[in-house]
Amino acid sequence: MNVWQRFQQLQQRRKGRKQDKRDEQGMRQQWFLLAGKHNGAAYPQPQQLTPLYPPADCFWADPFLWSKDGRYFIFFEDFPYATWRGIISVIEIDEQGKQISEPRPVLEEAYHLSYPFLFEYDGQLYMMPEKCSQKRVDIYRCDEFPHRWSQVSTLIDNLKIVDSTLFEHDGKWWLFAAAKQGRVRINESLFAFYADSPLSNTWTPHPLNPLVRDLTRGRPAGRIVRHSQGQLLRPAQDCLRRYGYGVHLQEITQLTTTAYQEQTVWSGLAPEINHTWRAMHHLDQHKGMMVMDAQRLLPMAESVV
Repeated sequence: MNVWQRFQQLQQRRKGRKQDKRDEQGMRQQWFLLAGKHNGAAYPQPQQLTPLYPPADCFWADPFLWSKDGRYFIFFEDFPYATWRGIISVIEIDEQGKQISEPRPVLEEAYHLSYPFLFEYDGQLYMMPEKCSQKRVDIYRCDEFPHRWSQVSTLIDNLKIVDSTLFEHDGKWWLFAAAKQGRVRINESLFAFYADSPLSNTWTPHPLNPLVRDLTRGRPAGRIVRHSQGQLLRPAQDCLRRYGYGVHLQEITQLTTTAYQEQTVWSGLAPEINHTWRAMHHLDQHKGMMVMDAQRLLPMAESVV
């Protein structure tokens, strides 16, 4: 992206913020979840998913799926407006995406938590929640599913980093994330690090960091998956109009320790999918199920208990 393109993006974002201030007077943003079967479609179909609405005094966002013994669970950021500090909670859903249990807190710290990325390694389930205020990336081991977790490792320290996402590719483990570094902003960035193990304490930064600096497709938006036809697909946030305005799927066409290329293969902007949605910034797929999130506005009186 050249200087002129970046200037245009920042101008569009400023214009969007002014409009948002007018639209949000007397209103409160509320993120909610969308869940359902993947149905084998090549790309997401958010309008076919079941909305899961939180109580009016909080929002739910950043959902990650996991299945165990034929049951499906969603781990997510549970953000009470009263405390203004996210915790990680879990709910169970059925195969149609309907909620069949009450939310249960599974991880809480004295600081904000979000983006509870889940992965399995050597038969053990781990969680890597975002803790941007602490400037580090920590790993928690699941000691008793789904509600007992203990911290076991720190992957990256002393970096303001969000939406950290792990995946294996060509014999290496990769950590993709957005980060604040110098003049590079979180909502426009994609940084990459690599190691031999997902539990490593030594991660090598990619020499091209940031791999992406673009408000329309930089910041990660969920788990990176390999499509049935072999494509490596990276969900990315579109933060041009506003934070989390939409989700794009980026096909990673080249990834080595010295090179990176990607191309957009699907785009979903929230208001174009549902006129009542003002944002949509996360996507996860697991064992034939899909989960996303979206945002609506509620009158302030309705969101205060």
